Amino acid sequence: MVWTHFGRRVVGNLTTITSSWKIFAVGLLGFHWSNQLCRDLNPVDRQKVLQQHFLRYEQLAAYLRSSANDHEIMGITRVRKRLGDDRKTISIGTDQKSLILSDQVSYGIWGLYSTALRETGLVRGDLRELTETGLEIVGLIENNLIRQGEGLGMNWYFDFLRGQRKAVAIADLERENMRFVRAISADKVRDALIAALLRGSGKHHCQLALYDTCRALDLSVLKEAGMGTLVAKLGLQTKSPELRQALENVSQIERLLVLANALFNYLRRQDDEPLEAMASAIDLIYRFDHLPAGPDLTGVPYGSDLEALRVRLRSGDTLASLRCLLDMNKKIMTGRGGAAWVEESSSGRLRVRVKAETAHLPPIEELQTHWDYDYFLRSYARIAAQERR
Repeated sequence: MVWTHFGRRVVGNLTTITSSWKIFAVGLLGFHWSNQLCRDLNPVDRQKVLQQHFLRYEQLAAYLRSSANDHEIMGITRVRKRLGDDRKTISIGTDQKSLILSDQVSYGIWGLYSTALRETGLVRGDLRELTETGLEIVGLIENNLIRQGEGLGMNWYFDFLRGQRKAVAIADLERENMRFVRAISADKVRDALIAALLRGSGKHHCQLALYDTCRALDLSVLKEAGMGTLVAKLGLQTKSPELRQALENVSQIERLLVLANALFNYLRRQDDEPLEAMASAIDLIYRFDHLPAGPDLTGVPYGSDLEALRVRLRSGDTLASLRCLLDMNKKIMTGRGGAAWVEESSSGRLRVRVKAETAHLPPIEELQTHWDYDYFLRSYARIAAQERR
């Protein structure tokens, strides 16, 4: 996608979903334990068994955390419901009735946090084996568990991972939950993990500059500022010309994407209307001279199409601009094996296949300030805001 192309120039490891350092901590510990229990298996069996171990661990960790009022959990809806039911035990397993998400592999930690962990340099490969840095952080967590006393013991955890225990008692959760939560959320774990996530793997120089820049910003900006304000303040604060240019590129491409989205979605409400009439109606309310000339779109997905669109918008040729949008949508959908959402018929009327019932043309001021995409900066800011200072 276009916005990810520019976002990855600034944040190289995080995604729009991965904004919780605690979930990263839970994931690291689970991948470590699961690999420990599978290390003697042959490569053919190891991947499958490793994944099963991790799914059981993720369930157990979720129940431990939620029962201790730590609810920043993937699958929290099912977890809360089961903890709230009048039951003495909760099943742990890989069957559908035990999963905490409809597709726990894809939408839990295994599927949604693994890439970010790899790109941060904390795990490697499909087996999610921990790197030296990952092992150092997990060592802090395990030492925290040990310092708090034996609790229910490590074998209690490992029996669930192996599938030897198939249900966890509510009473046991209440005995062990605070020990587990304190271990993963201790200050030293928090400091080491957040620093690793904010720095990234070191491959992305802009992200290293972003890390230094965020530490100089007021926490309220990281927690509360809208995307436009956040990007502007980062650009003003940074001492890195490379980061400043990357942020400027983000701001510029966003203006083009917001406008393109608004115009295309408006067309999705105009089935059987003449395209020329739509262009004339848009001309009555909009001028597009606010569009910046940058950034350079060389090497950007659909860059030549976006450049053609930008040139036509800036020149005031609205009809040609709308046809650029229709052509680009057709190319995108053809690449996905589907049909265009909107087409111009031979008679010049629109044929809409995928309608947008509520789309409207926003005020020009909104097109100049609204953000449709976050370029991974929102996740980054959320984690940065949790850093201890």
